[in-house]
Amino acid sequence: MTHRAATGLVLAAALCVGLAAPAALGAQALEKPRLDAGRVTGEVVAGTYAGIGGFLVGRTAAVRLAEGLGAVEEPTLRRLGWAGGILGGGLATAGVVYGIGGLGETAGDFDATWLGSGVGFVLSASVARLLFGADGTPPEGMPPAARWATISALALLPAIGATIGFNSTRRIAAPSSAQ
Repeated sequence: MTHRAATGLVLAAALCVGLAAPAALGAQALEKPRLDAGRVTGEVVAGTYAGIGGFLVGRTAAVRLAEGLGAVEEPTLRRLGWAGGILGGGLATAGVVYGIGGLGETAGDFDATWLGSGVGFVLSASVARLLFGADGTPPEGMPPAARWATISALALLPAIGATIGFNSTRRIAAPSSAQ
């Protein structure tokens, strides 16, 4: 992927968020609950680890399902595994961020949370491709510690996107009508 294509991909993702934000913001209540730094930190950290776990589970499930249906070619299994991993990781990230964000008297929009996770993933994948190339190998001379620090930072982006998505739609939850 060229730098121009990667830049276009990132700009397209930003445009999607820009188009979706007004609709999400129009649906929320006028008064927002106070933003809590501990909760936001929890959303990002737990969302990151949930996303990594969800990616691994989704990839494994997709590959096993494809093998069970008769797929045996390595490129096919790799692509299906990647797609299952993205779906599993995105749902896990958005679900954990939404769950933590919705604790107590706070609510938000799951669709915005999942959209934010997706935008974060697209940004992460684009930056990874720019840094590591299409084959995913680190640049010549990049120390292993720098490689793992870069990968760890890239793993944070979907959770950061999901946290932004949730908190942009954050509102005081409607009281339940238990009788």
